[in-house]
Amino acid sequence: MSAHLDPATPDPSPTSAPPTGTGITLVVTERVRRSQLEAYEAWARRLHVLQEARPGFVGLHVLRDLSGPVAEYVTLVRFRDRASLEAWRSSPAYREALTELDRFTAGEVEYREAQGLEAWFDRPARLPAPPLWKNVLVGVAGVYPLIMLFAQLLSPVTGDWPAWAATLATASLSTLFLNWPVLPLLSRALRPWLYPARRGA
Repeated sequence: MSAHLDPATPDPSPTSAPPTGTGITLVVTERVRRSQLEAYEAWARRLHVLQEARPGFVGLHVLRDLSGPVAEYVTLVRFRDRASLEAWRSSPAYREALTELDRFTAGEVEYREAQGLEAWFDRPARLPAPPLWKNVLVGVAGVYPLIMLFAQLLSPVTGDWPAWAATLATASLSTLFLNWPVLPLLSRALRPWLYPARRGA
């Protein structure tokens, strides 16, 4: 199979669970030849502009690792639901863009789908998963400040609400911001700690 193939119909590797309110993320891992870095980044910027114009697009985040013999880019593209993602993956603009990808990459491009927070804790393709305690610490580091912040900000509005309703409002906003952009930023900042094996790669 060609390295750039990203079938519009689901293959055995992506999840097949029904879409949920937390959205769905396409995780793309590309290993880029160093001689093609500038051309690849220009191509990726054009692709991102096309993605941002699609119905159901939520956001994207790029993790770069330039320490190895080839550069690794992990791009997380988030859509509101599976239908929006599949519409993008089957669009002529995306299919045309993919025809250029082989000239930048060294090896096969990897695609997988994740829902909710799963994308941020799913390991890069050739590395062991971080231990559970690290995932828990990252989650706490992200959600605790958000809970404190929104509890304070919402208190003038929710002060007279029942405790369960006030807590629900705080938790809903905290989860929304944890999902995007807090965990993407934390996962990028803590990547060497989460995946120390990469240092020796």
